[in-house]
Amino acid sequence: MSRKSSSSRSRCSGSPSILKSTSTIKRRLTGVLNTPPKVRFQLPHSKKVKQILEAYVGSNETHEYMNLVCLIRDAELLESDLSALLDEATECISLLNQDFRLFVESLLSIRWVDRSLDVVKQYQGFLVNLISAHNVHAKFVIDKLVNLFLPNLTDPEWPDGEITEKDRQICLNIHVVIKILLDVVPMCKDLLLQSITRQYPYYNRPTHTQEYYLHHILMVLAYQPSFKPDIFHLVLVKLIKMDVNAPKEVITQEMMEDETIFPMEDDAKSTKTISTSFTNVNRSDLGVALDACMDLLLGYISKECLTQDGSADWEKTKNLYHHLLTAFDKVILPTYNSHHTQFVMFAMCALKPAVTEAFLSHLWKKVCNPNVAAVLRQTAITYIASLVARGQFVSLVVLKGTMQQMADWIHSYMKNQDGLECVNSDLRVHSVFYSVCQALFYLLAFRHKDLVESKKNVVFLQSLQLGKMVTNRLNPLRVCHQAVVQSFAAVARKYQLAYCYTVIDHNSRNSMPTIYQDEKGSRIVSDNLLCDYYPFDPYVLVRSGKRIQPHYRDYEEEALSGSNDSDAKENDLDDFLDSVSDLSPNLKGSHPFSYGSSPGFRFKL
Repeated sequence: MSRKSSSSRSRCSGSPSILKSTSTIKRRLTGVLNTPPKVRFQLPHSKKVKQILEAYVGSNETHEYMNLVCLIRDAELLESDLSALLDEATECISLLNQDFRLFVESLLSIRWVDRSLDVVKQYQGFLVNLISAHNVHAKFVIDKLVNLFLPNLTDPEWPDGEITEKDRQICLNIHVVIKILLDVVPMCKDLLLQSITRQYPYYNRPTHTQEYYLHHILMVLAYQPSFKPDIFHLVLVKLIKMDVNAPKEVITQEMMEDETIFPMEDDAKSTKTISTSFTNVNRSDLGVALDACMDLLLGYISKECLTQDGSADWEKTKNLYHHLLTAFDKVILPTYNSHHTQFVMFAMCALKPAVTEAFLSHLWKKVCNPNVAAVLRQTAITYIASLVARGQFVSLVVLKGTMQQMADWIHSYMKNQDGLECVNSDLRVHSVFYSVCQALFYLLAFRHKDLVESKKNVVFLQSLQLGKMVTNRLNPLRVCHQAVVQSFAAVARKYQLAYCYTVIDHNSRNSMPTIYQDEKGSRIVSDNLLCDYYPFDPYVLVRSGKRIQPHYRDYEEEALSGSNDSDAKENDLDDFLDSVSDLSPNLKGSHPFSYGSSPGFRFKL
């Protein structure tokens, strides 16, 4: 037989080929693509759910049980389907112990919060009955409910930060059942707090995720006020992390770019993004998220403490103040260079003068307590100075009382040092003393207009004996920030409170950096100057800033040329510096009204 005829018979035979025909592949792919991802759920007619569960327990029949679990998990449930399933499941509540964990988890994975009102009530009733009968499922139920505090990635953001009516109803549906569970099963309280802490979104998550979650946990406080200390601590920890990763420079740069036509240079933009070991963080977006969260928190403070006529409810205000103060001491006060989170205390003080006085007294006790770490004492005095300078609600009486306290403390400290034969004027040794001096000089320079309106107040300033502080051998003008020193010197000269320029000139000729070793043996070069951090420097977030601005005092520049004597004329240039760069390298390129890089004074350029 020829080879040609043999090959012909092989083609004509019905033996299968290794390669599939093109039409068969297309037909199979079309079938896969057209397969719906969800199947329509239908309860088995031959057996009720209860019968399937009983068979699983009695005869270890796993096939129908697993089919039921997969059907609930994968099916597309309509309103009628879910209602029928909940009816069936409610009849089996007594059976749903730990053995039916998969069945319970499949029921709890159903999206129910945006269903009809009847189905929502039915589902809420099922959850309450389930936990009441079997608290072994309590942790999973609470975790699922808290997981609903996070929005879907496809959910639209709230316009202007106002919650939509749909989301408002969803929030109510969730919190109604949580409140009932907390009342019925007390152990759910600890589980809820743990779950809220564990599922709090990472600080670089989108803005809507952050504000949605924060909105939910603030709603929890309405029916579970005992959570306030823990919730405020948690929230401030999260906000402070966002705050320190979204510096003012980046936020203001973004605002300036939005107002200009031409984009900034690429090297300037590079500061907007930082890299961590896990991800890249966009600092501009982080500032937007912080703004939204601060707006929610400040709004909560106002809503919680103010009555309908705008006055503060003293009991509620006092209660909230103590909770926030505890969180402030643990979270905000030890954090250096935060810019916005601390304004929760500014907002609290703006509610009532008694709160302001209590907060200042609390901080002053820290300053005077030698058992408190020196760095915290220094930070506390900067909070006092910044709050008294910036708060519109701080009265003249409180201002004078604060300055008197500082002056008395300074003179007492100097008296103790004068009794010594030699004095070590190292900044590290007398850091608290120098910080209190700088705070007093700062207050006088910032609010001198309020203090010279009457002869009585001028006499008060003279009683502070500022000249004695300036000429003391500890020499506070040597280590105070130069912006404060220059402004204080101009005010003191104009109103004949002290003459500082001889000391300033001497210090400028004898300033040398100090080299020393820290505790770890590292060599450090110090310029022997106090830091220029003032926690209530201008608030630059736009949305939440609207709640701060009505109570905020901006610095008002005044030309302080002054006296008739020849020495004053020779030193006119020392009043306000000709260039910001003359003050400190850190101030180069800053806005004249500097945000955070100086105490807030504006210098002539």
